Amino acid sequence: MQKTALVVDNDFFFVEFLGELLEKRDYKVIKAYDGKEAISKIESENIDIMFADIVMPKINGPELIKFVRMRYEDKCFPIVAVSGIIIEHLGTLDKIGADYYIAKGPIEKMATMFNDFMGTIESNSVLPNTASDIIKLGTVFPRRESIDLIDSLQFQKSIIDCIGVGVVILDSDTRILEINPLGSKILQRSYDELLNRSIISIFPDDEKQKLVNALKEVVHNNEVDKKVFIAALDYNKIKVIVSQMIVADNKIGWILALEDYEKWEEQA
Repeated sequence: MQKTALVVDNDFFFVEFLGELLEKRDYKVIKAYDGKEAISKIESENIDIMFADIVMPKINGPELIKFVRMRYEDKCFPIVAVSGIIIEHLGTLDKIGADYYIAKGPIEKMATMFNDFMGTIESNSVLPNTASDIIKLGTVFPRRESIDLIDSLQFQKSIIDCIGVGVVILDSDTRILEINPLGSKILQRSYDELLNRSIISIFPDDEKQKLVNALKEVVHNNEVDKKVFIAALDYNKIKVIVSQMIVADNKIGWILALEDYEKWEEQA
């Protein structure tokens, strides 16, 4: 029976390169160009193995892998992280959560190495218990600028995760790109239930219009930089602060700050 491989990378040419190698090995290849698109593919296809870059727009590799691990906890397919910054991640590979790691390199060398790797995978039905298998081309040294970038991104993520409000980052289609632990708690849903889901679908029917109006107003009214409203979510009241997400002067989505309104009332 033909197996299905999902290849996820924002580099179009690398997706094509890896896809061609897999097709020659008789795989059906599903392609995605960021983590958000990958989640949609996973939910509509039966995947046998996934190859994912680590640094991608919208939903990155580690967040995608976290989603897959939670959604398919008991029957997860093999996950291979393929990236140009694997070496810089050597000290934190356990946090990425893949089964195997391949460092990107010259295409001609990668083809031989990748086919050897796939031969090993296909002949071994038992996956390792820990994510310790790293395949790299020759002697590779970490780059200082890449390490600095990773440290900066991890620092920013720590701030979002630890801040005392729920933070929800939305794409332009209102789907959730990122949510911190407190945000999941306030919305009373797990991470894998929320990622790539439209925030509007989470709100009760009689509260949806408040959210839609707030999203519209911060986009269309240049005099409004944020919109605040109170919503009833199941048995709890939450305070919702809606603002635009602007990158390089482009409006690309929204940021929601969520607070447990009843706790604020008690403290007041």
